[in-house]
Amino acid sequence: MTRTRNGLLLAAVFLCILPLGQSAARAEGAGPGRCAVGGISSSPDGVPQGQLVALQPDAGPRSGGTQVTLTGAGLSAYTRVFFGTVGTDGCFTGRESSEVVVLSDTAVVAVAPPWPTAAIVSVYAGTECGRLSNPLGYTYLD
Repeated sequence: MTRTRNGLLLAAVFLCILPLGQSAARAEGAGPGRCAVGGISSSPDGVPQGQLVALQPDAGPRSGGTQVTLTGAGLSAYTRVFFGTVGTDGCFTGRESSEVVVLSDTAVVAVAPPWPTAAIVSVYAGTECGRLSNPLGYTYLD
């Protein structure tokens, strides 16, 4: 979904995902060369499952812009960060951080995107091939 507000283009991310720890297969020739082609795999890009253990801070304004440090293990390949929810149908609805910096295998910094209402959402780190970490909660405040 894409909307324009005050001349700014806002986009929401809608991704259908498999249960955490799995990823949909990539199309032939799509994405980085390290992405596996073919069937579903628990490690489609040869990357071990990243584990998040903490977010600092774990809350910020719904206007976004808060720098959030994700800490855990096995995060060096997790170059994408998503804020949102996974529905009962397995589809992710939310927004991707536009600014992500991988500091080390144990730390990633992302800027929280804006959120329309005060809410508690899940934060996931993701690889370029779509593999997601476990989620942690983040609270958007009024």
